[in-house]
Amino acid sequence: MGKKAVSIDTKKGIILLRDTGMCQHEISRKLKFSRTCVRQTIRKFNELHTTATKPGAGRPFKMTRRQKRAIKLQQLRDDTLSLNDLVRYAQASLNLNISRQTVSRILREFDLVSYVAPIKPQITHEQRRCRIFWCYKHLSWTETGWSNVIFPDEANFEIVTWNNRIYIRRFWNDVKRHERFQPRVHRGGGLGIWSYITYNDLGPPKPDTLFTEQKDTSTAKLYDFLTDLNLSDTDLTINESEQLKLLLVKYYKSFEDQLGRTSLIQHHIDTGNTKPIKLRPYRVSPARKEISSTELTKMINAGIIERCNSPYAAPITLQPKKTVHCDFVSTFVS
Repeated sequence: MGKKAVSIDTKKGIILLRDTGMCQHEISRKLKFSRTCVRQTIRKFNELHTTATKPGAGRPFKMTRRQKRAIKLQQLRDDTLSLNDLVRYAQASLNLNISRQTVSRILREFDLVSYVAPIKPQITHEQRRCRIFWCYKHLSWTETGWSNVIFPDEANFEIVTWNNRIYIRRFWNDVKRHERFQPRVHRGGGLGIWSYITYNDLGPPKPDTLFTEQKDTSTAKLYDFLTDLNLSDTDLTINESEQLKLLLVKYYKSFEDQLGRTSLIQHHIDTGNTKPIKLRPYRVSPARKEISSTELTKMINAGIIERCNSPYAAPITLQPKKTVHCDFVSTFVS
């Protein structure tokens, strides 16, 4: 069994008996406490001038400073990570079983606060200075000068709900925290309105067809399916489900059957002064030749590839998979 705590009244009695001139041995026999308890009580009273129990160190910390910094760095790498994502990161990478409240308290220790990313960036000081300068520059204009000016403007209206908001974390004193904004999401297309203002009259608003998104029937069905996707049966939280649905809706064209090309990823091969490697065409079976011709014709008609007579062109290969189809692969030789 552990040691039994001595009450404050008993400690006060020991100090009073000490002040009357009794020695520690006599106090121990009178109060029926050990001499060690009496000696420690008198010593602590002489040091702290109180008989109150000193608070203990408490439960040891579950995390080290290095593990806390690892969680902070993970949040700084991706400021959109939620508390649940950081909890899973701590379990997988740091072997720690902690709660969301613990993660939030750790981030607050590093002055990392959570706020909703603005949809539109704020005006910078330089932009504000240029606008004020333009206003002062045109203060001397007369009515005749303003009558020769037409102010056209365009407005784009789309459906944006608060379900699209993204929570991010930044330092509260970060001067660039407002530069992180989320792009606008067009749901079901947008309507562009064009009009103008003159000195004499206001122009009639006209719809701009360039801003209106046109979707065919299959695309609209795919878009509606992803928008109404039910994720309640999954293990995801409400915030994670909304983020996943937002990601699927944002890149809904990736699930279409129609082929297309993109300029997001471009490859450049620097051959220098190296001469082209002479390669003979691979011999393939008639069945694979038919598959290759079909894939090439499909991609040429879709505008993905074009005919090339470059000496650096390499033959194509068909990689068989576990399923029926084969992957169409083209190798690059430098």
